[in-house]
Amino acid sequence: MQPSRLPLTLALITFALAFLTGSYAYARVIRTVPALVAQRDIPAGSALREDLFEVIRVPAGGTPPQALYGPGQVAGKYAAVPLFKQEIISARHLSAEPPMSETIEPAPGERVVSIPVKPEAVLSGALRPGDLVDVAAAYPGPEGKPGPVEVLVTGARVVDLRDGSGQSTRADGAIPASALLAVTSNQARALVGAVEAKASLYLWLMGRDAK
Repeated sequence: MQPSRLPLTLALITFALAFLTGSYAYARVIRTVPALVAQRDIPAGSALREDLFEVIRVPAGGTPPQALYGPGQVAGKYAAVPLFKQEIISARHLSAEPPMSETIEPAPGERVVSIPVKPEAVLSGALRPGDLVDVAAAYPGPEGKPGPVEVLVTGARVVDLRDGSGQSTRADGAIPASALLAVTSNQARALVGAVEAKASLYLWLMGRDAK
């Protein structure tokens, strides 16, 4: 006499129903919504572009008020506050108007000199016009070894920061390729000499200009 398969069939049906019910409940628990986040740190006042942002999914209810959900919502806007990498962006972070431009003029007796810099030499973009900096030169040594390091300038004022095409980085917060500094004639000659000697120049932040 063949054993009845009814208990096994009922067990399988019960398991399938339990699995489907559990999956549905789990899906409801982790329901997600789209949210717009910054792909990198963006300074306040920067003009915003769609390629600076990406859309991720976050648990429903985990977004701030007025959270944005698409890159098109930031096009043509400006950062009203500093935006941080992977921060969820809301309408309160944006401004429809560009920041007021501030022209940094050299003081009497100062000259404006442009020096090439690497990203790490300008604190990876943390510097801004008006900052007071020291400038150190790291000279190459023999056989590719590190050479001496010399502080050439103290208390220079950052006039502007420029990208590789010579455009100011104030608009989009790009990492600078050169820095414009207000210095004395002697300091300017020292900086030019360091550049000619193939030295790497580093800027150390002293403080923000109070003016």
